Amino acid sequence: SEMKAMMDDTVLPELNKMNSEDIFVSNIRTTGIMESVLYELLANTIIDNNISISFLPGFSGVDIRLTSNDETAISTLAKEIYKLAGKFIYAEDWVTLEESVGESLRDKGLTLSIAESCTGGLLSDRITNIPRCSDYFQGSVVCYSDESKINLLNVDEKILKNFGSVSIETATQMAIGVRKIFNADIGISITGVAGPKGGTKQKPVGLVFIGIKKSNKTLIRKYLFKNKKRIAIQKATVNKALNLILSLVK
Repeated sequence: SEMKAMMDDTVLPELNKMNSEDIFVSNIRTTGIMESVLYELLANTIIDNNISISFLPGFSGVDIRLTSNDETAISTLAKEIYKLAGKFIYAEDWVTLEESVGESLRDKGLTLSIAESCTGGLLSDRITNIPRCSDYFQGSVVCYSDESKINLLNVDEKILKNFGSVSIETATQMAIGVRKIFNADIGISITGVAGPKGGTKQKPVGLVFIGIKKSNKTLIRKYLFKNKKRIAIQKATVNKALNLILSLVK
């Protein structure tokens, strides 16, 4: 209510006083690359450019915001950005990472299933926030205990005993298991130490394994997140998982 009053009484009247010249905005969304690295990659292209260029980091990635009254100039610069950073671009405007994942899965006619441990369903939540996700999302399992991994996903008890629940081997079997029980094209698994306690020297807080099973291919990624806050580790893990899915199907 306070924001609405401020808009009505202050912001909108000020905007009405401004020049009515058309302003064009292009928002290019990237993921999987740090802001500083992205800037270095594009530095020679954007330097001495009359277009207003902003790098806006967020939890899912970095937006490149182009603003100008010259629509052609924006289009030309955007094409150059795509040439240099195309593999990190997942969408334009304000399309979310999970929307882009969903569009790619739908376009390729692929289905997805998820097995989550340390993220507790957060990835499934992001996926199911998108309308019509039933076109590609088959279902998920939150298997926190070793018993649930064994009983629901058919993870070998010997694997858990010998390597632990947070391991490459367990992530692999979780991805295979969830793909099989949902009969999906892609199975993705997440297991890790989200903290703030429970870490060891060998497996510290922030250690996460993400597994993906697609056809005869198995992909495992290991991450060690420095932020020791539980929700930060969980959110960062989910973003990495979405990035991996997108890179697999894009």
